[in-house]
Amino acid sequence: MAEVEVFRTKRKEEKKRSARLEDFLFTLKLIMHNRIAFAGLIITLAYFVIAIIDYIDPRWLGVSNLSDALAFLHGKAYYPSATLVTPPTLAHGWYYWLGTTEYGIPILPDMLAALKVDLTLSVEIVLTGALIGLILGTVSAYYGGLIDEAMMRITDIFFSIPALILALAIAFIIGLTFTNIALAFIIVWWPIYARLGRSLTLSIKNMNFIEAANAAGSSSARNIFYHVIPGVLSPLFVQFSLDIGTVVQLFAALEFLGVVPVDPFLPELGRMMVWGETYLIYGKWWAVIIPAIFLMIFTISVSLLGDGLRDVLDPRQRR
Repeated sequence: MAEVEVFRTKRKEEKKRSARLEDFLFTLKLIMHNRIAFAGLIITLAYFVIAIIDYIDPRWLGVSNLSDALAFLHGKAYYPSATLVTPPTLAHGWYYWLGTTEYGIPILPDMLAALKVDLTLSVEIVLTGALIGLILGTVSAYYGGLIDEAMMRITDIFFSIPALILALAIAFIIGLTFTNIALAFIIVWWPIYARLGRSLTLSIKNMNFIEAANAAGSSSARNIFYHVIPGVLSPLFVQFSLDIGTVVQLFAALEFLGVVPVDPFLPELGRMMVWGETYLIYGKWWAVIIPAIFLMIFTISVSLLGDGLRDVLDPRQRR
């Protein structure tokens, strides 16, 4: 009997894996038929691939990380003519296709290097906030009662203050460093996912398959992690994709305003715009406009991807 039960369990697991694979492929098919969402997906993937390549071996991109930037500062540029803010040119190779910014640092490789910093920071903040919010939201909604009431009142406090102001206030209290600002953003980011996870859990926990799991002797913790959380992940992916672009924009804006204290030669899109804005009044627009356009393309692409995911994950669209 025990062997029969093991066999049945394996069959159920195989069917679940097969159903998930089919669902994923169907979702991918819907995205490919949505041209705007597909374009957003391709551009977003391209940005992340560049960041991953920079992690593997920055030399493949020819990026100017901190040491390279300092080398430019000390006159060790690849081309002597590039030690000033020079316009886009094809004369000195692909490094200088988009021109140079302050200290003669070539804009194109430095933007590619900045992706690693910006995307890593954004993913860390949003992913950590999403995990915390997802667990708190699903647990509070599943158990209900005082736990749920207390959790919602806490999130009300966070929502009563604008997230950016609250994050900066927390950062000033714990110390205005790059790490503390990232930590402050995580602290203010989880309530969004807690509310979303809670609302989705409330609609799932009374479904028949949860009742069947309870009748089979499944514990509450198992129900939450094996049945409820997988069911709420899809809508959370939409919010996640939208937040990635938002956090990148916020950090770039704070860098541009000089709020984030980082190494002045750390490749970062906001920092690059700070380098370039000094020369804007002299007509050297490329030093600030090109990094701004690079950032704008990314935020638009993740927004298009998020909107597309919202459409393809809509149950009415999947029928």
